[in-house]
Amino acid sequence: MSDSGLEITLETRLPASIPVGRATAVFIYGTCFHRDRRVESIDLIVRGNATTVAALRMPRLDLFRSLHPMLSEDDEATIETDPASVEDPGVHSFRSAFWATVPVPALDYEGPIPVEISAGLEGGTTVSAELGAINVVATDQPMPLPAGVAEGGRPPIAICMATFEPKIELFRVQIDSIREQSDTDWVCVISDDCSSPDRHRQMLDVVDGDPRFIVSRSERRLGFYRNFERALEIAPAETELIALCDQDDRWYPEKLGVLREGIGDARLVYSDQRIVDTDGRVIADTYWTERRNNHDDLASLLVANTVTGAASMFTREVLVRSLPFPVTPGEQFHDQWLALVALSIGRIAYVDRPLYDYVQHHRAALGHEAANRASEAASPLKRRGLLDPRAWKAFVSGWRSAYFYGYRRVDLLASVLLARCSDRLGMRDRRMLHRIARAEHSPLAFGWLALRPLRRLLGHTETLGNEKILVEGILWRHLIATRSRRTERPYGSVYDASLPPEPSRTASFVGEKGTADLQRMIAPFEISVSESEPERINLLIPTIDLRHLFGGYIAKYNLARKLVESGLRVRIVAVDANPILPRTWRDQVQSYAGLEQGLESVEVAFARGADQPLTISPRDRFVATTWWTAHHAERGRALTERDRFLYLIQEYEPYTFVMGSWAALAGKPYDFPHHALFSTELLRSFFKERGFGVFSPGGQQSGRQSISFQNAITPVTPPTEAELAERTTRRLLFYARPEPHAARNMFELGMISIASAIEQGVFGPEWEFYGIGSVGGRNRVRLTGSTDLELLTRKSQSTYGDLLGSHDVGLSLMLTPHPSLVPIEMASAGMLTVTNSFDIKTPEAMAAISPNLITVTPGPDDIAEGLRTAVDRVGDHRSRVEGSAVNWSSDWERTFSPEVTARILAMLEDC
Repeated sequence: MSDSGLEITLETRLPASIPVGRATAVFIYGTCFHRDRRVESIDLIVRGNATTVAALRMPRLDLFRSLHPMLSEDDEATIETDPASVEDPGVHSFRSAFWATVPVPALDYEGPIPVEISAGLEGGTTVSAELGAINVVATDQPMPLPAGVAEGGRPPIAICMATFEPKIELFRVQIDSIREQSDTDWVCVISDDCSSPDRHRQMLDVVDGDPRFIVSRSERRLGFYRNFERALEIAPAETELIALCDQDDRWYPEKLGVLREGIGDARLVYSDQRIVDTDGRVIADTYWTERRNNHDDLASLLVANTVTGAASMFTREVLVRSLPFPVTPGEQFHDQWLALVALSIGRIAYVDRPLYDYVQHHRAALGHEAANRASEAASPLKRRGLLDPRAWKAFVSGWRSAYFYGYRRVDLLASVLLARCSDRLGMRDRRMLHRIARAEHSPLAFGWLALRPLRRLLGHTETLGNEKILVEGILWRHLIATRSRRTERPYGSVYDASLPPEPSRTASFVGEKGTADLQRMIAPFEISVSESEPERINLLIPTIDLRHLFGGYIAKYNLARKLVESGLRVRIVAVDANPILPRTWRDQVQSYAGLEQGLESVEVAFARGADQPLTISPRDRFVATTWWTAHHAERGRALTERDRFLYLIQEYEPYTFVMGSWAALAGKPYDFPHHALFSTELLRSFFKERGFGVFSPGGQQSGRQSISFQNAITPVTPPTEAELAERTTRRLLFYARPEPHAARNMFELGMISIASAIEQGVFGPEWEFYGIGSVGGRNRVRLTGSTDLELLTRKSQSTYGDLLGSHDVGLSLMLTPHPSLVPIEMASAGMLTVTNSFDIKTPEAMAAISPNLITVTPGPDDIAEGLRTAVDRVGDHRSRVEGSAVNWSSDWERTFSPEVTARILAMLEDC
């Protein structure tokens, strides 16, 4: 929070730096609200110039829920204030999203350019805060020209190649084709995007002994867009012409010579190319199989690129004006940007014949087929029908990506062109670029854009009709503004104005939702290995989500704390797409037992959606905490010197699914090389008896590299006998989790059993029924015709402990061998608690933890009978108090005792 009371989150990044004398524009997206009053206007200010945001007070349900995690959906629509929320006590966060494209003027000296936000509040007050700063720096130094290059007197051509993990045979073919160029006045700069050390050494071997090749390896992964930018930045200053090069094509011997001859007075020249597969088989004799070529219409080039980078050569002026590359929303393409700059300041020439073989394979950044295909997603209206409201919502929601990653991207490119090339732009092109920016608000400009696809009728097929995507995006922006205009709180069908997942991160997933969800969980995230990175323990968790901060997560955080206290450098890595987090998330996590100030020295990284890959040392170690994090741990381990990873096992996870694909993948990690850290001895015994994982026959040392600990329960102060005797109202508390991901907690069976017990007269009129554990939804569920179960909202850990002590009977089910912490916590609060048996989780094993635990087989009649037993014993106050002294840890220092910690450290050392 700023001193002004503004709560601001910037969700797009400002450029880290721009060169002296270079103007640009940035797309800024974020959230802004005031703790006490409504925000009515926002300006973004750069060097005294104010830009009014393009959108204001757009809905952000995800932010609202992250700041109010204890609210149910019923409460969300009516709440007026929430003192429990540190950041949003006035409940203004729902209408908080804003965005704008902001020009950044050129600066002729080095130093920071502050970017500020000025918000007008209801009542006429204006408050300001700083969003960040863009550093203006001197330009990077290019590589020196190698001795002996271009001795013929002509300025050499800089061939700029970007590489990442190239297939060495294809890379060798490309390098040989460069060596065979008839124009010999060239130098080749290879910017390697942090390929693995082995692959990098192989690349050096291919170019060894040839001084014309300069290989520079980036210490961090940049992605192909930024890697090409880096290659251009280090191109020797003596070069006047620049040719781009992919890592796995094959140039014809005349390519450089023909392009040098063909550029003439143009600013860029490019050629046709032949399309081949990795075995050299011809797919197409020309690139232009589906659409018309275009190199003279700037508007069409802005909508859809037709200039392939590896086919082109351009002047140093294009290089200078293009750097740094714009930070656009969504996908970024270096060749389109270079072509736009070239056409803005002059002419583009074309050589109408192939000059190289463009190799197509699954790792190609875009590819011939994708570049020549219009965006065609199956319409939800076609799949579900015009009368299905869900189809309309999905249809309109699909336009959100079209807006941010279609229209806003094009608008940003147009703005940067105006900032950098206005002195060379023709009047017609300048008007067109301004028209793009106005299309969101001007009916005339919108109509021009909407009618452009009709040019296809006259043979202008170069854009593939992609203007339609921009039009849909603009329509979405107005629809969501209209839909949310009178809505101050989440209510009904809420449309979302958050940034959608980038297309490049979702394109590889199967269209069917269930399959895509599974793919998404195990899809590899980017990891780069660097010797310069410090050695860490990477503890992999699904997400950091305050709405799901249950006992299992508390154990993970406490393990991280204990490893830090043992002198290790620890990084928590969230492997799933993470929800937005409040500013005080660490404080909220550290409010749980054992974690007080315990995470301050723990690093945190988010593997999905980050600008940079997860960078690790070759000596890093991994700790998995769920089945899918174990898949990621094994992939990470394979990139290091380690033989195995440590697996924190808190459940036999195949049992959390019906038998099928999910269960199969949940069981697979037990075959990976690992040491096992079990959260209970009961669970370890189950693995041992079944021969699973480290106990598999002939497997990993027959379980010798495994240990168990007791996941500490919430500390509870049980009521005294006198306090129990004073109660006139009796309460049942059901661990009620209706969400699909909590199916093992058997919500349906519990509800049926409670209703059956009520109908059998087990509970008298003095009984009240409550549920806890749900992360949202309704406040009340009908049990019988006249009895409801009230679903309580999420509680803090201390409040949760007090809540347990105010109930008399508990019901907590889990159809797995893990005993579950909730029934033990209930028993420790003096509650007579009904739970279920499963395999080695027998009544005897549970009674050894506490006599307050009544363990029955998981059937409605048996559970109802267990509830009858609990009700019959509820008046035995002494027995309940004695049973609250459970044989289980409620202290994390006891849980991770010196002996247990020493064993964990030994297993990590042996990884």
